[in-house]
Amino acid sequence: MEIAVIIIILFALFIFLTPSKKVKQRSESDRVDKILKYAFEKDRKEVQNEIDTLQKKLDDLNEDRPVEDKEMLITKEAFEQMYLLLKDTRYMIKNICRKSDFQCYIQEIKKGNDDISNSQKMFDCLKFFIIKDVLRNYDHLGHEYYVKGDQEKCFIRFETPEGQLLFGIVTQMMMFDDNEKLLWEDFKMKVKGKHELYQQMRDNTIKALNVYANGNINVTASDGSEDFAFCMLLHNYNRKYENNYRKKMLRIATIIANADGKMTDSESEWLDEIKSDSTPEVRANEKNEVKNPEEELNDMIGLSRMKEEINTLRNFVIMRKKREEQGLKSPNISYHCVFTGNPGTGKTTVARLLASIYRELGVLKKGHLVETDRSGLVAEYVGQTAVKTNKIIDSALDGVLFIDEAYTLANGGMNDYGSEAVATLLKRMEDDRDRLVVILAGYNDEIESFINSNPGLRSRFNRYIHFDDYTAEELYKIFCLQVRKGEYTLTEDASLYIKERLAAVVEDKPKDFGNARYVRNLFEKAIEAQANRLALKVSWTKEDLTQITKADLQ
Repeated sequence: MEIAVIIIILFALFIFLTPSKKVKQRSESDRVDKILKYAFEKDRKEVQNEIDTLQKKLDDLNEDRPVEDKEMLITKEAFEQMYLLLKDTRYMIKNICRKSDFQCYIQEIKKGNDDISNSQKMFDCLKFFIIKDVLRNYDHLGHEYYVKGDQEKCFIRFETPEGQLLFGIVTQMMMFDDNEKLLWEDFKMKVKGKHELYQQMRDNTIKALNVYANGNINVTASDGSEDFAFCMLLHNYNRKYENNYRKKMLRIATIIANADGKMTDSESEWLDEIKSDSTPEVRANEKNEVKNPEEELNDMIGLSRMKEEINTLRNFVIMRKKREEQGLKSPNISYHCVFTGNPGTGKTTVARLLASIYRELGVLKKGHLVETDRSGLVAEYVGQTAVKTNKIIDSALDGVLFIDEAYTLANGGMNDYGSEAVATLLKRMEDDRDRLVVILAGYNDEIESFINSNPGLRSRFNRYIHFDDYTAEELYKIFCLQVRKGEYTLTEDASLYIKERLAAVVEDKPKDFGNARYVRNLFEKAIEAQANRLALKVSWTKEDLTQITKADLQ
């Protein structure tokens, strides 16, 4: 009898303590915990090590015959666009991972014991989202990359443009160092190379794709709706980052869709669906917060050639107005500009200052800045692009419209309406010539080729202002400025070390060097290293908390 009672009690406790499947819901914490738990399992590490080992062997390999461009199914232009876009996306996610409030946000919603104690480990984990979201684009665009089964088995169709792009995407995402560039010539050899090492690299990249694709990292909304995984994670953290990330996924999807030079109905529908959830970034200085733009401009570190160009433009506008006041003929002047240069050289900042200078000189009434890019101007059907472009232009009237990477308006391929956006822009520049100033920005060669390809653009944009890369000394000054603003100090050996490191970087910098962005990342990594070093101590002085040592920079 007593045994029976004990059995009944134990059964009742089991029923009571076991969660009901009917009411149990997967919270955001459960989902993120699953992501974090899977990211450091052995499969990812194994395939990463295999690819790194193969790459070292390939670096020492001399293949007899290089692969010609015509043998590839994608263009060098499409490859480089995707490379820069993925690099920018990685850069964005890395910067978010360095933010202390984001790290706290992840720590709060995770339950596992996985080590995400610094931003690099957190990024290694969360970059799974990027691959998952790229594959979501492939799926909705109608480009298969897997065979259904108990577990999806992924493959790469090297005989298709989309497959070659996918190979490039996975290859780049497996790169550990953001400053390591996947060169076009190397990429062609990895796709077409006959040596067995190249075949092994292709096989291992497919293996890596399977690790990413089959990782248990899917995120689902409580209402059952679908979205990009990283957008779901960013939604409750920062809506601006969410929107920026969605725009990057839209641009990635557009490059994939246009890889074969034509647009299918399913591709158009998917791009429209992403766009319906995206809004262009608009940064407006309606309250004219820049009180002394000339002083702020001249206080910027370096960029002497740019400052001379802006000051010459300012002086010319002043003298033109003085001549008008005296009843003299005034020469025609175009206020539109082209800003060229690498990332991190201050183009957006200077555009904001120039808008305020134009306001002070009476060229513009408001002098606000509206910033957009291709995704804010181009739609997928005839007529929609004109409406979308006009809406952005309307918001910029009496101010400056800043179009970043403007040359992408001409890179969409067939059935793309970037040309419609350009035509609309040119018409509005003529119709509203007294109320609208346009600044185009981007890399020097690409944007010059873009403008020269269109007589309307060429006649309206004849003022080029180039933003030079910073010298090692200027980068050091920028680093020291970051240190002062953050209320830190550098030890003498740390100061000497950072000078030598920046000199070495400038000596052998990549084509798309990040300039001030590189320095900002260097500073953020240093204060993270300082935090890890101080965490081992029991107590801290004020000097401890403010001092950055050489060890923090290594």
